[in-house]
Amino acid sequence: MQALPLGLVQDIFGIKDLIFAKYLLAGLLVMLAILLFLLALRVLRSGDKEMLVQEKNIPQALSRAGMAIELCGKDNTPAVRCVITRAGRSKIKCDIVERMDVIRAKEGESVTLVFAPLRTAEKRVNAFKAELLESDVSGRKTDQITLSAPTGYDFLKRRKHGRKRVVDQQFIRVKIWMADPGKSSIQFQDASPDIGVNSYAQDQSGHDANSVINISKGGIALQVRNQVLPPVCAVGSPVVINIFMFNFKEKIFRPYWYAGEVRSMEEYGDGYTRLGLSFTGSGHMDEDSGTIHWRQ
Repeated sequence: MQALPLGLVQDIFGIKDLIFAKYLLAGLLVMLAILLFLLALRVLRSGDKEMLVQEKNIPQALSRAGMAIELCGKDNTPAVRCVITRAGRSKIKCDIVERMDVIRAKEGESVTLVFAPLRTAEKRVNAFKAELLESDVSGRKTDQITLSAPTGYDFLKRRKHGRKRVVDQQFIRVKIWMADPGKSSIQFQDASPDIGVNSYAQDQSGHDANSVINISKGGIALQVRNQVLPPVCAVGSPVVINIFMFNFKEKIFRPYWYAGEVRSMEEYGDGYTRLGLSFTGSGHMDEDSGTIHWRQ
C-alpha cells in the first residue's frame, strides 16, 4: 500500500531517489492533513454560527458580538442605544452607551429592541419584544437597564431618514410659526415666531431654554418649555419652519425654510414638551422681493 503512493510521487515528479521521494510524500501528506483540518474547522464554525442565529440564542449572539441595540418607544423612535452585558434565561442586562431621548416606558411595560438584521432558520429578524424590568430611573444604576427574556421576534422597517442628534445648541437656531404657508399672509422673514430655539436669546421669549433634540431629512424634534408653547399647537397643525444652521466653512448661519406639520407632542419631564415636526415641503427665499416660494 505504501509503495503505490510512493511510486505515483516518483512518476509524477520524475524522482528516482527513493529517500527524497519519501520525504516529498510525507510533506504532501502533512499539507493535505492541514487543509482537511482547516476545512473541518470552517464547517464547525459555520455550524456554530447557525446555532447563534436561532431565535433562542439571539441575545447571547448580540452580547458576544458587542452589537449595539436600540430601545424604542411605542412609535419605534429610539430612546437609548445600549449593549447586552448579560443574557440569562429570564433576564437581560444592558449598559447604555448613548441617549437619544428619555425612556418613557414604565416597569412592567413591553418595549421593542432593534438590532442589525440576523437570519434564522425560518426568517430574517431585527427586533424583539421584552418587558422592561428596571429602567435607568427605577433601577440601581443610571446607565443600565434590565429586560425580561424576549417574548417575540420580528422584522421592523427602519426609519427612512436617519436622525442626527444635536449636541451643541449654539450652532443651530429655529423659528416656528403655527401657520399654513400656502394660506397665511404672514411675512415670516420679519415676523416674530410662535416657538423659537436660540441659545443666545437674552429676552423674555424663553427661546434660550428650548433646544433641538435631533434632526433628519424628514423632520426635527424639539424640547419646548410648556410655558411658551402656543395654545393652538396641536398634532396635525401646519407649521412654517425656519432653521438657521451654522456653516463652518463660511463661518456664517445659513437659513433653510420648510413647510411642516406637528406629528407628535409628548410630555418630556420637568415642564417641557417633546415636539416632533415633519417636513412636508421646502421654501426658497427670493432675495429681491423677499417672497418665499414653496414647493412640496
